[in-house]
Amino acid sequence: MSEAPAIEVLKPGLLTTVQDQGRPGRAAIALSRGGAADPRAMALANALVGNALGAAGLELTGPGPMLRLEADAWIACVGARHACRVARADEGGPDVALPANRPVFVPAGATLRWQAPEAGWRSWLAIAGGLALPEVLGSRSGHLAAGIGPARLAAGDRLPLAADAAALARSRAAAVLRRDDPAAGRPWPSWHLPDGLPTTWPEIELPVLAGRHFGLLSATARAALLDTAWTVGAQSNRQGLRLQGDPLDSRGLPQLASEPVAFGTVQLPPAGLPVVLLVEHQTTGGYPRMLEAASAAEPLLAQAAPGCRVRFRLVELDEADRLAHRLAVEHRQRVAGVRTTCGHPFDGER
Repeated sequence: MSEAPAIEVLKPGLLTTVQDQGRPGRAAIALSRGGAADPRAMALANALVGNALGAAGLELTGPGPMLRLEADAWIACVGARHACRVARADEGGPDVALPANRPVFVPAGATLRWQAPEAGWRSWLAIAGGLALPEVLGSRSGHLAAGIGPARLAAGDRLPLAADAAALARSRAAAVLRRDDPAAGRPWPSWHLPDGLPTTWPEIELPVLAGRHFGLLSATARAALLDTAWTVGAQSNRQGLRLQGDPLDSRGLPQLASEPVAFGTVQLPPAGLPVVLLVEHQTTGGYPRMLEAASAAEPLLAQAAPGCRVRFRLVELDEADRLAHRLAVEHRQRVAGVRTTCGHPFDGER
């Protein structure tokens, strides 16, 4: 039996990981959800190539990887404005720019090279059929903080594709491009999805609710927390954003017992510089919880690059609910529109 086709990692980029929709509902065993930092963007990438929304793909952070495809592939990259060049194995001409936010047919042997994002910080790459990796605790995603699932990509890694990845690529591409040979002409449709980045990037305004300990800060410190344009520090990662600026006066804050925290919790360590917890956050913490990001802020947090400026906008619960509802409706409508054009998973699972 021949070996299944794979993606060969020539260069890993700054941080490239295997991700899907993560492992929700496991906080009781001290495991946060993990998965894609923006699960909606990952789902859209999968919808564009005809996969189930929970199929495993790649999350690209910052300057991206260089990958070689061992089989024909129908791919989509959604998220940051992340320029990519494609070099075909059978052509000696110049590299071709790979358009984002739409499906693209890429022939076997091609090399893809992502550059540093022009705007945003993370992108999500889906491949028709998904990545054929084993599940661990119900997910194929790499949870780096917990050491569960695939490690961050390294040069020389081979990521197995579905055994029928090439056939899926050709059939799904032919249906969308409306020609029998998807490699015969322009290998992508003329339409594309909007990138979804905040129009103010690299400044990001986060809607937040007052946290359990917000009232323990002095009036001056509360005003400073909300009025400051905080800078995302270089030590930020998938566990959290470390913000930089003038430290807040944290004197007088009580010593607290550890208690549950969540994605978007804004903690204040003794040094007075806020930390915003992200997708691989610890499940409990003892630092005061000053703010809680509204769930609609999740896509914004995923694109907060080092050097970005973050402002907190205090909202009430009803506004946070409206923002969450609007985001959910827009996502459902976008997925439905993509499904109409690109098709549903052919086998009901991928």
